[in-house]
Amino acid sequence: SSLGSHSGESMICLSLHRIRWTLPSFVSRLFTSPGSSRDTILFGGPDPNRSSMDESAKGAMPTILKGQPAFSPPPDSGLSAKISAPIRLHTVRIWFHPNGLTLMEDIKRRGLNDMVFDAIALQELGDQHQAQDDHSNTNEAFPVDLAVLEAGILRVRREYRIIKFVPLSSDDPIVLQQSVTDPNSKRSLCYQRVHSKYQQEYEKRRDLAECLGYEIHRSLKDWYDDCLRDITRRLEQLGYI
Repeated sequence: SSLGSHSGESMICLSLHRIRWTLPSFVSRLFTSPGSSRDTILFGGPDPNRSSMDESAKGAMPTILKGQPAFSPPPDSGLSAKISAPIRLHTVRIWFHPNGLTLMEDIKRRGLNDMVFDAIALQELGDQHQAQDDHSNTNEAFPVDLAVLEAGILRVRREYRIIKFVPLSSDDPIVLQQSVTDPNSKRSLCYQRVHSKYQQEYEKRRDLAECLGYEIHRSLKDWYDDCLRDITRRLEQLGYI
C-alpha cells in the first residue's frame, strides 16, 4: 500500500509538471524558473520600464535579509533582492465584471499587475445578492479580494468601482445573502465560507509550489495568514469558536 501511495503522489506531481505551462497566467506568475529550489517570487512587482512609478511604490518592495532565501524576479518585474524594506499586502474588495476577460487579463489591461499580487474570486459566495445590489453592476459582476501593495490601493480603487460597504460587515452582500435570519448567524456563516475559500486557495498554491519545487514569497504567505487569522478572530468574537 505504501508503494501505491508513493506511485500516486509521483503521478500527481508528474501531471502537474506536464500542465505547468498551460496553467493560467494568474497562477504561473507566482513562480519563476528557479536558480535553486528555494527561489521565491511575488505574483506582481513594479515594472522597471515604468519611469513614472511612485517613489512610495519603490519603498514598498520586498527585502531579502541575511539568512532568508533569495528570489529571482520575472523579466517584467522591477523587484530586487537588494531592497531593504519588507512589504505588506493589503486586502482590497472590488466588483469584477468579466467583459470576456479573465480576472488576470483585466488586471493587466488596467495596468495594475505591478501592484496586485494575488486575487481571491468570491463568485460562488456572492452571486445571489449581486443580481439585487445597488452598485450599478450587472448580474455577471462578482466580488473579488485582491492582495495589493499599499502604494497601489488608490490606483486599484480608481480602476474598479468603489464598494459601498465594509467587507465582512453586516452590510456585506455575502453576509446578507446567507439563508438564516439571525444577524450573528448570517455573519458566522459568511465568515466560515470566506475562511474556507481562502484556505482552499492557499492550499492550492502551497501544494503546487511543493510539487514544482518552489516557495511562495513570505509576503504572500503573511497575507494569507493574516486574512485567515482575522476571520478566525471574528468567529471567536461571535462565540462560534
